[in-house]
Amino acid sequence: MDFKQVVPIIMKQLIFLRHAKSSWEYNVEDYDRPLSSKGMSDINRVSKNHNGFFKNFQIIITSPANRAFHTSIILTRNVFNDYKRLCVAGELYSFNYEKVIDYVHNLDDKYTKIILVGHNPAFSIAARHLSQNFPPDLRTSDWIALEFQQNMWAKINKGNYTYESKKS
Repeated sequence: MDFKQVVPIIMKQLIFLRHAKSSWEYNVEDYDRPLSSKGMSDINRVSKNHNGFFKNFQIIITSPANRAFHTSIILTRNVFNDYKRLCVAGELYSFNYEKVIDYVHNLDDKYTKIILVGHNPAFSIAARHLSQNFPPDLRTSDWIALEFQQNMWAKINKGNYTYESKKS
């Protein structure tokens, strides 16, 4: 008899989390714009309301822009209570969805569940390109979770999405 070895497909899960609402109160470059008090309140609520779901993720990778980095700091503190799972990637400070998709396709396959924190329009459009459905645009502090029946980031495409709003 010829027995074929069955290799299970390890599902990949990806969250695109748009940074929380920023403040335009200061005369600073886009990269340096801080979060507003409403933004801090929103991301605190989101991370606490969905703590159990976010806890399943292995790593949070964020844009280095102040508003995205601060969003990821609050999320990381509320979910993991330490910062060992937080990484910064300059490539995520992009408004170009193709660069974001390229970044995703080059993620390390040792991770199966990743949260990316970054910017629109890149995140909303990238989510659309990677989803088999048409997810809505991300508003600040909103996230879209995509699940792929694939074990390599380089091959992910047309996943199922779940959309969560900060209002939920």
